[in-house]
Amino acid sequence: MHVLLALVVLSFWYRWALVTVLLLYSTLLLPPKPVLWGPVCRSWIFQTWREYFKFSYVFEEVLDSKKKYIFAEFPHGVFPMGPLIGATECQIMFPGFDIFGLAANVVFTVPFWRHFVAWLGSVPATTRDFKRVLKKGSVAVIVGGIAEMYMQSRTKEQIMLKDRKGFVRVAVEEGVDGGIVPVYHFGNSQVLDFGPQAMASVSRRLRAALGFLYGVAYLPLPRRRNIYMVCGKPVPVTRTARDDPKFEEVVDATHAAVMAGLQEAYDRHKAEYGWADRPLVIS
Repeated sequence: MHVLLALVVLSFWYRWALVTVLLLYSTLLLPPKPVLWGPVCRSWIFQTWREYFKFSYVFEEVLDSKKKYIFAEFPHGVFPMGPLIGATECQIMFPGFDIFGLAANVVFTVPFWRHFVAWLGSVPATTRDFKRVLKKGSVAVIVGGIAEMYMQSRTKEQIMLKDRKGFVRVAVEEGVDGGIVPVYHFGNSQVLDFGPQAMASVSRRLRAALGFLYGVAYLPLPRRRNIYMVCGKPVPVTRTARDDPKFEEVVDATHAAVMAGLQEAYDRHKAEYGWADRPLVIS
């Protein structure tokens, strides 16, 4: 967004910038289809990202590539660097194991970026698209979304989950034989900051991040922090029809199990990462 904004400003004085902006916006005419493009995930670009953040991971339980899972990922942070890098790594670790992603609707209004996320298998975060890609494979959901961009703290990890049940409702209604996997990306909250905080409420209403992200030297460059992806134990899901009287009861029970599983996975690995005194607060 910073580059695009700079190009728009420069386009008032420089023809090359105007041509570049027009070319970028022309990509909005091309439909962004989720393709899970392996060569992109294996490219030197993402290899460089993984090396820069010393990306590592652990699975507390071996997953079955023949089953479908919903990966509930945290935190979104200012930018979901961990989930993004994790998505590229999973395409390498599990060839043939399709894992699609959900991205904020506003992402698909940004020239080029909408196709970039589509190449990684992402679709707009709507219930219809969620159900559509879930029929094709597993799905990764960054549950906290934009709200977590304003939840930066020097002393604790803060995420949004208590009232976020949409992904659980889809899991219960559609049935996910592998279950819901709670995922925590240690270090993701520290790579960038975002402000001003005064824009938080407006951003939530508009479902768009309003403000500026910054890292190294107050530039939009992420700090070099180790990112450690912990995939907790899958939470079983009991398929229940939406018109079943017990539907909401099953949703609540499954959601509570996901929260507990995420908290337990965080507590088991925080000392290993060097965060023994950094608690996880679930809002």
